Amino acid sequence: MKPVLRKGSRDKAVEQLQKLLNQHDKKLNLKIDGDFGPATEKAVKQFQKIAGLVADGVVGNKTWHALAQITVEKTRTPRLTPQAPLAEIAAQYLGVTETGNNLAGDSEALLAIFKADDLTINGKTDGYPWCAAFVSFCVQKLVKRSPYFSTIIAPREASVNRFLTIWAKNNSCLIFPANSKAFSPQKGDIVVFKFSHIGIVENVNGNTVTTIEGNTNDAGSREGKLVARKNRSKSIIKSFIRLPITTIKLNSRLDELSRYC
Repeated sequence: MKPVLRKGSRDKAVEQLQKLLNQHDKKLNLKIDGDFGPATEKAVKQFQKIAGLVADGVVGNKTWHALAQITVEKTRTPRLTPQAPLAEIAAQYLGVTETGNNLAGDSEALLAIFKADDLTINGKTDGYPWCAAFVSFCVQKLVKRSPYFSTIIAPREASVNRFLTIWAKNNSCLIFPANSKAFSPQKGDIVVFKFSHIGIVENVNGNTVTTIEGNTNDAGSREGKLVARKNRSKSIIKSFIRLPITTIKLNSRLDELSRYC
């Protein structure tokens, strides 16, 4: 587990921090001396502000995680993140269709999606908008099969707002806006729209994002009938959500990245 660092800290972890900060901002040119002094503290606060974190100058798990994410995006050969398979999981359910009125009917796949959240109405698991249930369903499958997310409590949310403001925050997810200067959406990121709808990123092309969404239709409504692939403008996107990777994997990623600095 990465140590918590603050002004006055002195060790090899501070050197790694300084290398990653320099990798983030080539103009910074911090001295790699393992001494968390005023210059390092200032650089940390600047980074935290850009990353949308509390700019307190203390380097905890969220700051280490953000440094790992943002530095990957600045390497010359970006890799797919461990979250990328989430889009592949979602793609397996393209075309799954309700019977109307948000009812699963005899669709076993859609019934499983409805059962992926904790909402029931009059003893029934269906009968309500299910875009968040679909994303919860896919994340559950990813968490179950991937060692990168073993510490995450998988979502069981039927509400888009709860998914974003409660589940994502409680699980220390990286949440960033569509116009972020620090982070770019990647395959597998979760996307939350301004009109209370949610999906999964499959591809990014400039200002357009290809997504896979449940409870949508040809018009892109949040009250459609099926799982479908959509092309969305970033202008209608509120936030992207990226899952935190397990500490062991995070440490390996940070160690790997520091060698490129």
